[in-house]
Amino acid sequence: MNDEKWYYLLEEIDRKFGIEERTTQEIPERRTTIETAIFTGASGRMKLERTTRAVILERQVKFSKRIGGETTEKYVYSDTEKTHRVVLYKWDEERGEWVEIDFRKLGT
Repeated sequence: MNDEKWYYLLEEIDRKFGIEERTTQEIPERRTTIETAIFTGASGRMKLERTTRAVILERQVKFSKRIGGETTEKYVYSDTEKTHRVVLYKWDEERGEWVEIDFRKLGT
């Protein structure tokens, strides 16, 4: 989901239900941004979360075959390409935690 569609979706949710809380969390060492919107919809309290990450172009692994040798990993990230993942959660009162909703099950 590109930025334009994400912000349009947030506007629609805000217009229909009202957004209670909206946060953005940056994780610089992983080049990741997590955007969260919490709202009360028709099914109860919901949380929509979008994770944006830089695409990993290459994974470099350095290791030694000696006993006790250490292994290191280095990732090469793209400066221009990004990947997005959107997840919808519903608040479960019994468990007291957010439960992920599978989008594929919503259409059936």
